[in-house]
Amino acid sequence: MMVMQVGVFSDVHGNLEALEAVWDALARPGLTEGPVLNAGDNVGYGDAPEACALFVRARPNIVCVQGNYDKNVAQFPDKEAEFRKKWGKSRPPKLEAIRRDSEAISEETRAWLRALPKEQIITLADTRILLTHYAPGSKEGLGTWTPMARLAELAGATDAQVVVCGHTHTPFVRQAGGVLWVNPGTVGRGWRRRVAYAVLTLEPGAPPEAQLQQVIIP
Repeated sequence: MMVMQVGVFSDVHGNLEALEAVWDALARPGLTEGPVLNAGDNVGYGDAPEACALFVRARPNIVCVQGNYDKNVAQFPDKEAEFRKKWGKSRPPKLEAIRRDSEAISEETRAWLRALPKEQIITLADTRILLTHYAPGSKEGLGTWTPMARLAELAGATDAQVVVCGHTHTPFVRQAGGVLWVNPGTVGRGWRRRVAYAVLTLEPGAPPEAQLQQVIIP
């Protein structure tokens, strides 16, 4: 049986230098020639939201879902008053990042961000993979602190064998409820210029595996 490796990343947050670094890292073993999974938040905070969106849009082999910043940046013109009330005092840096990125992107990118699905099911090497920004069917962020019992409970919400999520910027690989849970961490908001990603190893008839990886930008 053929073994398949799949690159996984998330939470680019408008950081083009980091996105290019992770793409180069995936390209070296040839992983950019096949499907690459992107768990969302392409924009927000970094200085290149339009360029990052164009980078992803230009590569049809990148399977992408919508993160909360993707959604909020796209919706800002329609929901500015609501967002200012919600985050103006409690989280002003978040509000400013959303406002700035909303002004920086093209209308084509806005439409693309709006249209991104919240979840996608992909079957690769006879393995069903759920790609989502949060936990399956919810807005719960998953991290190393999430109890195994909670992951096992969430496994009941999907028939996937692998769940790839993002949002918390916390890399982890765990097995619970008959599901392999993978959060690759963040591409664009890593500590000390660390770019995190993951690689899935899939083989028909064998349990899926995942390895966490990182690149340090000089």
